[in-house]
Order: sequence, then structure tokens, then C-alpha cells
Amino acid sequence: MSNLSAERGMVSFKVLFWLLVLFIVVHIGIKLVPMYINSERMKDEMSVKAELAQTLSDNEILTDLVKKAKELNLPIGQEDIVLTRNEDTHMMKISAKWDETVHFFFDVYPPYTTRTYHFEPIIEADYSRKL
Repeated sequence: MSNLSAERGMVSFKVLFWLLVLFIVVHIGIKLVPMYINSERMKDEMSVKAELAQTLSDNEILTDLVKKAKELNLPIGQEDIVLTRNEDTHMMKISAKWDETVHFFFDVYPPYTTRTYHFEPIIEADYSRKL
């Protein structure tokens, strides 16, 4: 029996199993990591715009955020971004909502290989200048 494993061309079940696990981990990582990175980039842009609210108008902020979303290939339009400015407390609140659908494993069996992820970042910042 020990001679069978030394023959050329033989692959053990354990090797095939670990190759399958590696494929699954890499495939899921390739699908999910860019989506979450783009979400964090959008949150960073929202944070920067909220802090610059003293010098930018609401329309400029909205236009810049939609432009950034298009740059990141996010399904966000002007209707998905809500700006709330409070002049009394100098607070700016920016919120956005979007969904992204991911097709895993070449969409072989859609009920189980398709998943929709919901993102809803909310940023609040004090835009008063501190000198």
C-alpha cells in the first residue's frame, strides 16, 4: 500500500481538498475585498466633504460625492445622498445608501451564489474652523 502513494501522477484527496479550500477563499476575497475598499474610500470622501462644509455649498458637496461614486463604480446617484446642515451647531451630516449585488462561483446556482450587500455610511462632522 505504501508504494501506491509514491507512483507518479497520484494526487491525494487531502491535496485536492486544500486546493478547493484555497480556490474558495481566493474567489470570495477577489469578490468582496474591492467592494469593501470602495465603500471605505467613499466614507473617507464623505468625511472630508463634511469637514469642508464651511467653504463648500451643499450642491458642490453633492456634485463632488456623486463624481467620486462614479469614479469608484458605486451605484450612487444624487437621490441616494442626504446632506443635513445645522448652522447653529456647525454640524454637517452626510448619509448615503446603496446596494451591491455579488455573483459568486460564476453564478452557477443563483439563489445560493448571488448575494446583495447593503451599505449605509453616516458621517457627522463639526465644520467650524478652529484656529
